[in-house]
Amino acid sequence: MRTIIKWRWLILIIWLAATTLLTVFQPDVNAILHQRGQDPLSDNSPSKVASKLLSEMNQSKGMSNILIFHDKDKLSDEDMKQIASGISSLREKQKELGLTQFIDPITVPAAKSSLISPDGTTLMASFILEKEGRSVDDIQKEIDLVLKDVNVEHYLSGEDFIQNDYIKASTEGVEKSAILTVIFILVVLFVMFRSVVIPFVSLAAVGVSYLCSMGIAAQVIDKFDFPITSVTQMLLVLILFGIGTDYNILLFNRFKEELAHGSSVDDAIITSYKTAGKTIIYSILTVFIAFAGLSFSEFGIYKSANVVAIGAVVLVLEILTLTPFLLKTLGTKLFWPSKKVAGHKESRFWAKLTEGSVKRPVLTTAIIIVLLIPVLLTSGQKLSFDQLEELGTGHPSTKGFSLVGEHFSRGQALPTTIVIANDKVMDNNESFSAVEKLTNNLKKVEGVLAVSSVTQPQAAPIDFFYASGQTEADGSKKFFVPDQMLASPDFQQSMASFMSQDRMITKLIVILKDDPYSPAALDTIERINDELSTSLEGTALSGATSAAAGPSSTTYDMNKAQIKSFNGTAIIVIVSVFIVLLFVIRAFWPAVYIVLSLLASYYVAMSASKLVTEYVIGADGVSSFVPFFSFIVIVAVGVDYSIFLMMRYKEYGKIAPKEAIVKSAKSVGGVIISAMVILGGTFATLIPSGLVLLIELAAAVIVGLLVLCFILLPMLVPALIVLPESFKKKRVGKS
Repeated sequence: MRTIIKWRWLILIIWLAATTLLTVFQPDVNAILHQRGQDPLSDNSPSKVASKLLSEMNQSKGMSNILIFHDKDKLSDEDMKQIASGISSLREKQKELGLTQFIDPITVPAAKSSLISPDGTTLMASFILEKEGRSVDDIQKEIDLVLKDVNVEHYLSGEDFIQNDYIKASTEGVEKSAILTVIFILVVLFVMFRSVVIPFVSLAAVGVSYLCSMGIAAQVIDKFDFPITSVTQMLLVLILFGIGTDYNILLFNRFKEELAHGSSVDDAIITSYKTAGKTIIYSILTVFIAFAGLSFSEFGIYKSANVVAIGAVVLVLEILTLTPFLLKTLGTKLFWPSKKVAGHKESRFWAKLTEGSVKRPVLTTAIIIVLLIPVLLTSGQKLSFDQLEELGTGHPSTKGFSLVGEHFSRGQALPTTIVIANDKVMDNNESFSAVEKLTNNLKKVEGVLAVSSVTQPQAAPIDFFYASGQTEADGSKKFFVPDQMLASPDFQQSMASFMSQDRMITKLIVILKDDPYSPAALDTIERINDELSTSLEGTALSGATSAAAGPSSTTYDMNKAQIKSFNGTAIIVIVSVFIVLLFVIRAFWPAVYIVLSLLASYYVAMSASKLVTEYVIGADGVSSFVPFFSFIVIVAVGVDYSIFLMMRYKEYGKIAPKEAIVKSAKSVGGVIISAMVILGGTFATLIPSGLVLLIELAAAVIVGLLVLCFILLPMLVPALIVLPESFKKKRVGKS
């Protein structure tokens, strides 16, 4: 540390240069996110396989979208003329705009019944959007420019536009949260230290860590195609500013304490780093390991959060090299305008909680466990993957989609597409018979509204194909397409619409009864997948590759991948944290107690998020990402507070455990409460975003930290630590 103090000015120059270079040459992660979208699935997931086959079949690559025209009083003849003119202009610039598979009821009159609402108020046109490196915002501007003379209310919606609005809402929420976080931290630090200098020094130090971390992360995301999602930058901001400020509080308090004992500035710095500095390094190690463990996740959204591990490495380097410069340069001026340099006040409140629990450890443990049982039993989550519900109808894409839901079927706007790829051509009766069987069986699946295919292009059986008089083994009429029908223009058109040019890939369009993103739709997809595997068995297509594409099937695959990844990654994180705790506190059972307290606080947080979702927000299920990110934050950061307590407990190792844990609680309780307030407050800044995901995440983390800091750490963990001694005394007393 003396060497670092000696070379502090050179170290400052290096940090300033690194921060400047990484910031100036930082790729725009928001632009990358908008361009890539959120794609957390692996290439072998069924929906990705189906989408790839569909792209080969259509000779286009993109997602399904819709253009909606609406007039609440009914589309007039003049409206229809303007719409026709607008659609004609779009078709003229179709290639330039990247619109493929464009179907509208004006150019394709046969589609009128499905693309014009029965009440005549709403008209849809469907298309596949090939972005080709362009942002959705730029594409939307180009389309709006083409439609500028159409004076009919119109919206762009569908997979690309809904996801784009979701990403924008998340990004805006994070930006708003970042500003509120800075203001909140400044106020809290000023109140805590009664200093004008400390809040700005602390924020500057953490700010340097964040800028360098984000600069490195952006390069990794850009150059190595690392996954990025709407939560990536948010987590880095919240965790880094939260724990960075917490560590500064711990370090500055110890520095202040050493100065109060009469130490010189240099000696105060050295002692602070030998004590508080060691605690901080161990704490950052747990954060690093927890988030680095996400690298093993197969789920892209979880994996994207391990940029926090980059932040943890940068933060520890900053604390070990740049913060000593600040302490040495400012010295007692750090606490200006306070003239009196005194140590951090002891926490009588925490001490009383701990003192009461160690006096009656059995009773304390029993009461807390009894109170936790109903919480644990009610912590189960009904997850929601519905981006539409999370966004509300305040965005163009969701407003347009809600009109479709009111006047059509939401499933009709974003259907599910079954894709079948065979190693032989399928333009023969054996293959058509298999497709017909599958089509009819899918219609019987609960939750399916309609199914169209090469044999049923209008979603209804063609009686002529059953007119041969032949029967199957089960007595049903045999499906058969006569040779003259195979060559007819109508059937050739059907094959062109539902099959690839080489006739080795075919598709079925399945319209669901429910909202494509709803839990009911996901249940329907599961039934469709089951039917898909059984219906093709024993047919000419039994060896073909088959899968479902579309928003419902993608969401279904995300659900499965997320649950699988959650379980595996959670185990890795818990085991890693436990190993670090063993290394830090060198005691098996206290490490077990701390891990159990972290898990308990997580389950309490889940119960809280469930209550907020049901009774405050009124949503149908907790946003799917909330459980995992609540878990990783509560465990990775909550363990820091445990380390703060246990490191001080180790310093009192020569006295009795009861007395040692009470003294430790009194000594670091104030620091832990302050740290909890800082981190809880940074997450509270997500609430004004208005986004359901961020509100639920904030509620879960805040409640989890409150329970950990005021019940589990000061009461349950100390009670469990002294239980063996208590039982021993009782046995001795009886003997």
